Amino acid sequence: MNPIKQRELADGVIFNSISDNRFKTMKLLTNIFLPMSEETASVNALLCYVLVRCCKKYPDMIKMSRKLGSLYGAEVNGSVSKMGDMQCIKIDIGGLSDKYAINNENISSELSELLCEVIFNPKVKDGKFDEKDILQEKRQIMDMIDSDFNDKRVYASQRLFEIMCADEVYGIKWCGTKEQIEAVTSEQLYSAWLNMLKNAHFEITFVGESNPDNAAEIIKNSFKEIKRAPVDLSTDVVYSVFEEKDVVEEMDVAQSKLEIGFRTACAEPEPETVATRLMSVILGGTASSKLFNNVREKKSLCYYCLARYQRLKGIMFIESGVETANIESAKKAILAEVEDMKNGKISDFEINSAKLAIINSTLGVSDTITGLSGWYSSQVMDASVDTPEEACKKVEAVTREEIVNAAKKLMLDTIFVLKAGE
Repeated sequence: MNPIKQRELADGVIFNSISDNRFKTMKLLTNIFLPMSEETASVNALLCYVLVRCCKKYPDMIKMSRKLGSLYGAEVNGSVSKMGDMQCIKIDIGGLSDKYAINNENISSELSELLCEVIFNPKVKDGKFDEKDILQEKRQIMDMIDSDFNDKRVYASQRLFEIMCADEVYGIKWCGTKEQIEAVTSEQLYSAWLNMLKNAHFEITFVGESNPDNAAEIIKNSFKEIKRAPVDLSTDVVYSVFEEKDVVEEMDVAQSKLEIGFRTACAEPEPETVATRLMSVILGGTASSKLFNNVREKKSLCYYCLARYQRLKGIMFIESGVETANIESAKKAILAEVEDMKNGKISDFEINSAKLAIINSTLGVSDTITGLSGWYSSQVMDASVDTPEEACKKVEAVTREEIVNAAKKLMLDTIFVLKAGE
């Protein structure tokens, strides 16, 4: 039986509750979905971090920290990511379960009220957010952008998607550019907040032993006065490759990066995504994978070499760190492993090892309240919402033929090389 219970609190506002008595804490996670675009990526990203900084009732970080401290050290966090072609603003609050409060306080209700204060009652005056708060959060985001640039592994992956998805919104960075962040005004931020309340799709997930009904009622009341026109959750998937792209970028780095992107012709909510994911793990997802054993260990052509599958976009990409002299050899060796999979050269050991790795990883999400809330909230665009156990059964049922068929659909799209300069 699936433990998740779903109800609609308002148009485009879904409340999910998962009861689990193994934890002494509870978490309320809000995923706010808006369409990704160059015009709004930066302002929406900045909005997230300004909102979680403070609110009208607790107008600075000191007062907010005191309030969280009074709730047995509760925490409010925010982050921004991409899920398919949607920008996802995540705001979560977590704290002690009601059962363990010393004076029988209703902690879950207080946390729900505080979350609503953050989202629905921010520190604004005359249609503007506070300039000092904005400036501080701009600096934080620009530091994140610099950090991504300085981590060449992250930078190379971002460049692959920028090139591969140049004509798609998926190619836009989660927060836009530094210049766009710098240019955001307090009025624009206020307009983005109003747009979020009216047009965003909200997926709210409550996890823990506490009663979720009070939280649901508090959130429902917060939406009562808002006229909603929520966006649809959708992602465009490219099913063919018209031109292979090969881009080399030189930079003063110690280690070259080789990134290879494929279209898989398979994305959620298609059922073949399970076999496609398993295929990518067999190729380069574990220490028993083809890329690790054959390209890295036997041929010593790279420092690391692994494959990842983006199931919402139908993209598989391979990332590796190589010596400049080995770039071409590594490229040929990697593509040869892909061809072997298309030709059915997959051992039972490789299949079973990949299945076991996925199953162990999947069952492990239930070990923490953060993992459990993330597991269910990540399935918002999937065909069905599965428990970890149900997902494992689907993996176990995948056949060799389905894996080979998934490999045969792979289409080389883009090769990006970050080449160490002379």
